[in-house]
Amino acid sequence: MKRSIALWFLLICIGGSIIGQETLTEYPPLLKGYQDNPGKVFKNHYFNYITLKDESGENERQSTGLFWEISYVYDSVFRQKEKFHEFMVNHVKDLGGVLFFQDTSSLHFAIVREGRKNIWGRAQFSSDKSYRLKIIEERPFDNKLSFDESFVPQYDDLVEPVNMPPRIGILPSSVINRARYSKFNHFRITYVSESRESFEQKLMGPFWDLKLSVINEEGAVDKRVSTIEIMESYYRAVRQAGGTLLKSRPREMIFYLPIQDQDKKLWVRLMTSLDGVYYLRMILQANEDETPPTPAAKKVLKDTTK
Repeated sequence: MKRSIALWFLLICIGGSIIGQETLTEYPPLLKGYQDNPGKVFKNHYFNYITLKDESGENERQSTGLFWEISYVYDSVFRQKEKFHEFMVNHVKDLGGVLFFQDTSSLHFAIVREGRKNIWGRAQFSSDKSYRLKIIEERPFDNKLSFDESFVPQYDDLVEPVNMPPRIGILPSSVINRARYSKFNHFRITYVSESRESFEQKLMGPFWDLKLSVINEEGAVDKRVSTIEIMESYYRAVRQAGGTLLKSRPREMIFYLPIQDQDKKLWVRLMTSLDGVYYLRMILQANEDETPPTPAAKKVLKDTTK
């Protein structure tokens, strides 16, 4: 047990780098499917993560990098699920990999490659007809988003251009699919403080509502850009710009950026829906108009027993 924990720790130290964008290949390196089935790639991202457990199943870590999710489908055969599991165990061992947590439905593993990027993976055995692989090949993350660099916004043909608020940035290759602007509006945000209290705050000022899509070489939405990468890019840009993060969830982020020369703050709500698609709602509020947050009203469940 001590040996497995030590090996796990060594792998983490070797492979703890955080991810980013590089050229993707259609299929992940090294690994193959049962009976040489090439499988079908469902997801292929520049940046994503998987969660792996250690041998005991008690500790977890997230591995990040280039991401593939592949599905392998077969004709139904009695106890074929066990054959999938046995194949993956032997396949990982043949590649010099290390097995971590495993049960009847999953297998967690890593393949360390000297001088090359490590591979982390999780196989999920759902039935006698199919199984899935989620695989990460590590890459350093290169955030190309900044709030303090000028950019020229690109719009869909049917979208009327609007002036952008100060300090905001968008991901490279983004096209604005919707742009709504009003000289003055109200906007309410809710968030949870560090003490786990819920607050609501009313904002006022010039208002922007944008829908954006990252576009690939063919002019379509680039699904290689995951919602995880979008959120991570903005998270790092907020930290770099000295902004304040109020809420951070898998598909929503609320933050504000100080505009020192105007004595204002740009309040931003970022939301993601699909890979390559995100939304920005923003208010530029003067500091003198700022109102203190108030405790959010708790929802009262109706008594249905009467």
